[in-house]
Amino acid sequence: MKADLINYVPSNIEYVLEDGIKDIFPLELDFLSLKDENLCGEKQLKTKADVMKFVNKQFIATQPDNELVTRYLDDFEKSNIREEYCMLEENEVPARKQELEEALEKAKKMKKDAEEAYASVLMEVAKLAAEVRLGTTDMRLKSKDTICFALAEHYLVYNWDSNKSKFVLAKAYEIPDPSEIWANETKNRESMKAVFGLEFPEAEQPHEDESIADQEDGGNEDLPFGE
Repeated sequence: MKADLINYVPSNIEYVLEDGIKDIFPLELDFLSLKDENLCGEKQLKTKADVMKFVNKQFIATQPDNELVTRYLDDFEKSNIREEYCMLEENEVPARKQELEEALEKAKKMKKDAEEAYASVLMEVAKLAAEVRLGTTDMRLKSKDTICFALAEHYLVYNWDSNKSKFVLAKAYEIPDPSEIWANETKNRESMKAVFGLEFPEAEQPHEDESIADQEDGGNEDLPFGE
């Protein structure tokens, strides 16, 4: 049984190696049998500790921790594992089969509820999938973390990103009415150049007489003829 294999290690371990490796590299390194002419001036190696010291001195090597390798099962292990699955086949498989048949019988009675639950989750999946395909969601910015200023005929909304410790551009939209006080962006444009070295074109500001003329022209549009 598998319980007999706890802490079991075969006396003769054979590792699984990739094809061709056995033809290239030595399968064993017998340091303890090295002769004087092969010891590079070191004393005869008698223990594993002697070998480790020798390797550390003569090679550039590491000692990896928990390296995972694959080995072949020996006959004792195969026999115990085979005994284990035979016991399962004789005892557990029939019992689990009976449980399965009982569960299937119960499932027939629950079919309607299961179908409704299935349809419901499919609808939820479709809803969430549509949300993912859209790829966006709305969020409210906190005033304490948000700044907004006018630049290059746009309002720029920046939000503080605590992970980056920076203000990140969250929204930008054109200024609908250049005559608004926010549209006076000269200060912002000069500050962007002075602080960040970034230059932006100067926005054209509407002249007061042009605005009045526009209003007057707009007021005459409804007349059937001009003066």
